Amino acid sequence: MRFQTIEKRPNWKSRADELGYLSTILDDPPYWVEALDQPFCAVFSLHEIEDVIESATEEIAELALQAVDYVVNGSRSDELFERLKIPPMFREPIRKSWQRNDGSIYGRFDFSYNDGRLKLLELNFDTPTSLYEASVLQWFWLEDLKANGKLPDSADQFNSLHDRLIAAFKKNCRCNQLLHLTTIHDAPEDEETVRYLESCAIQAGLQTSFLHLRDLGFDGGGHLVDLEGRRIEQLFKLYPWEFITIEEAYAQRAKGTRVFTRVIELHETSLFEPPWKLILSNKAVLPLLWEIAPAHRFLLESCYDDESGAAAKMRQRKHVRKPIFGREGGSVSIRDPASPLPVVQQKSTYGREGFILQDLHELPKHDDYHLVIGSWVVDGQPAGIGLRADKSAITSNRAIFVPHYIEN
Repeated sequence: MRFQTIEKRPNWKSRADELGYLSTILDDPPYWVEALDQPFCAVFSLHEIEDVIESATEEIAELALQAVDYVVNGSRSDELFERLKIPPMFREPIRKSWQRNDGSIYGRFDFSYNDGRLKLLELNFDTPTSLYEASVLQWFWLEDLKANGKLPDSADQFNSLHDRLIAAFKKNCRCNQLLHLTTIHDAPEDEETVRYLESCAIQAGLQTSFLHLRDLGFDGGGHLVDLEGRRIEQLFKLYPWEFITIEEAYAQRAKGTRVFTRVIELHETSLFEPPWKLILSNKAVLPLLWEIAPAHRFLLESCYDDESGAAAKMRQRKHVRKPIFGREGGSVSIRDPASPLPVVQQKSTYGREGFILQDLHELPKHDDYHLVIGSWVVDGQPAGIGLRADKSAITSNRAIFVPHYIEN
């Protein structure tokens, strides 16, 4: 992998608007790389894509499903659920969701690719964003630069996201039932992601309805309903399962009622992403993956931040401390035993449930930017990559999106 300075397209903002993405979201603060004074892109060989990144994505995707089955069906099931900090009231619903083989649309692995070694940093398998940028914006960036003679006609891209998303909705959703899609209000990036996914569902032949999460309700029978009182039979939600567990516990205490756990157990609503993704959407799955496949070539050694010997050994070398539940780098810190304070730290309120420790594998750098590869999985298959670049060694919501191409 190398990095290449590129000329920004003079019409890049209008092109984004033409493709249905608000360029203001990409520009202020800078999010799309062409908003920078000196934009750049990543360049890969075909070998790196096919034999390294795609291969790793396929292997880790299979390993992740083994981890879910290990938690759900293994002899240590309750112990592992406790390690994952998944509340007891959600454990049986998750078991039922997995045993029903509830379908999944998408997920994303974050990799560090440095010194010729690719290593998994974490899984974003419940509410990953930057999807539209990876699927549509960078593809048309490539086509525009090829058309303008800025890149050779032979340049390609690891990107089959759009077609695979359409196929995933067609396979996993019922065309004779309305598909509702929801996310929180006043969150432009999340809403753009859901609106894009809705367009893919429509192209798959589905009837859809978008609503904000605050407009999601339930009737006297506990069924999920929309503002028109229609029962919700299929729901795509860009909202973390761990937040839902907190709100479900509050509803149980305050009103003596359950909503989502009841819906899951009775399978009244098909939910995307499915409840078993709660196992893959927290950092405590990383030590579990290491336990299942120790010394795996694409994994970093990880352990729970406790009083164990493994944790003591980890603290004797450079490592990363991550909250079990967290978003956008919040409460992640890079630790060095030679320094009494964290080398880099993103402060936040995350971490109430505890932390895990992971070996440090430094991100590659270009100029002042650290780059992480997001490798997408759609319906269980590798589907493309997108890169994010941050001036911090911990990728946060200040990262910019960087396109790529494959040189022939």
